[in-house]
Amino acid sequence: MDKKKVMGHNPLGMNHLADAKFNFIPYTESGSAQKNSDSDKPKKKRKVVSYYLEEDLISKIRDKATENSESYSGFVSRKLKEAINE
Repeated sequence: MDKKKVMGHNPLGMNHLADAKFNFIPYTESGSAQKNSDSDKPKKKRKVVSYYLEEDLISKIRDKATENSESYSGFVSRKLKEAINE
């Protein structure tokens, strides 16, 4: 098989990011570079589960989670833990 001349270049043959500078991205306190006390704790393993709830109950849960500035799943997890530990 003959080798034909190729037009262009192989982008995989070069590492354009080797000399890249990302100093145009500002540092923010909520960025991943900042360490907080929670990052030292080992994360608990989580598993996805499915369950069926009435639509009005789901709406109430979402509203309560929003009121508490929590995610839906975080709110549900906390409430389930509270109910189990009673």
